[in-house]
Amino acid sequence: MSRDTDLAVIGAGPGGYTAAIRGAQKGLNVVLVERETVGGVCLNHGCIPAKALIHAAGFQRDIDHWNALGIETGPVDVDYGAIQEWKDDVINKLDGQVLDSLEHYGVEFITGTARFEDATTIHVDGEVDRTIDFDNAIIATGSQPIEIPGLEYSQDRVISSREILQVDEVPDEIVVVGGGYIGMEAVTKFSKFGARVKIVEALDRVLSEFEPEIVDSIQETSEMYSDDIYTSTLAQGVEYDEDGTPELLAEKNGDELRLSGDYIVVAAGREPNSAYDQLQLDATDVDLTEKGFIAVDDQCQTTADNILAVGDAAGPPYLAHVASHEGKVAAAVAAGEDAAVDTEYMPTVMYTDPEVATVGLSEAEATEQYDDVLVGRVPMTASGRALTMDKTEGYLKVIADANEQLLGVRIVGPRASDTIAEATLALEMDASLNDIANTLHAHPTFPENLVEAAEDAKNEAIHTH
Repeated sequence: MSRDTDLAVIGAGPGGYTAAIRGAQKGLNVVLVERETVGGVCLNHGCIPAKALIHAAGFQRDIDHWNALGIETGPVDVDYGAIQEWKDDVINKLDGQVLDSLEHYGVEFITGTARFEDATTIHVDGEVDRTIDFDNAIIATGSQPIEIPGLEYSQDRVISSREILQVDEVPDEIVVVGGGYIGMEAVTKFSKFGARVKIVEALDRVLSEFEPEIVDSIQETSEMYSDDIYTSTLAQGVEYDEDGTPELLAEKNGDELRLSGDYIVVAAGREPNSAYDQLQLDATDVDLTEKGFIAVDDQCQTTADNILAVGDAAGPPYLAHVASHEGKVAAAVAAGEDAAVDTEYMPTVMYTDPEVATVGLSEAEATEQYDDVLVGRVPMTASGRALTMDKTEGYLKVIADANEQLLGVRIVGPRASDTIAEATLALEMDASLNDIANTLHAHPTFPENLVEAAEDAKNEAIHTH
């Protein structure tokens, strides 16, 4: 079968389905191709299921708080199978919403694996083979977990961050290779469910993408982020004891280390390169960068004039909200508009306990770029909302230049993932400390900590000193 289309989108993750819907909204005839499930890794195997399980795990701490308040709950049993069913129901609802939107806007959704035959044609291998001629195409094929030599996924109970979200019951022990946010979020949810989680990190500290102050803060908050964390440790392979339990073989300071667990979870990063060969990019004029990623400009255009790439397919930062933003830009460009990607103020969120959220410059980065820097900091212990919820770990910090222009915000604490949105908007709007301090905020709320921190940077704080 063959057909013509204005826009062919390959991959139905956050970047792909967003691009397809936005393209249709702009009047384009759109075909969307996906080899697995609409929603991609984020919706089905990453962001959404991981956060759903973290939410469920958090109730254990809340129940302890209820008992302290005088609300006696009695013995609490965790039916992990039921929790998994609830998580899957959340995923199915979101998948259904995406499919409904695609249908509403007239996007043709095809299940299959796409490859380029030339610069204007893709072939889709599926239940029915299809050939599609296109005016423009958007590559949104995502990424997959990196496989480490010696820890191949073909080995028994060596799994990726995707499979650990699908286990039928809470493991007694898990060994996680990789101390990035995926590994630390694994500690968050499974430790609260009762598992012992061991983290192995090759670098000298976990969460190297965040500044040390943030890492120190969350590690001081809970033993689950300090015990069983092995830094400067190289994972080398796996062996099995007489009962078939896997043991991670690692090396730390020249000494052999053996860590056993029900599963060894490899969370050492992601890479999109494997999809490039499958796409047969050699049939097009699409070039790769020196680091091996698809080369794109700020309009998501590749070196082939009519082919664009978004999200993980175009390389880091591997964030769903960035992929979605790029998908909208790419669709607008395909429709003939002059649009460009703007990720100057890109929020980053980690769902540990407490949560972490950042946007803009860190204090260290600001100090390097500006002669004088103003810093305002509010501990969560000064927040009325945090106290009423018994969630007083962490802080909120604002960074500004000598003219009181906001440069960045750092949050460690409850609802950080929500509060960072206002900070991001403030940066996008070129807000000053006065703009934030003079904006009325409802009380008691977490975002009003932004006001207190802005005032603290001006030496005018009311509740902190």
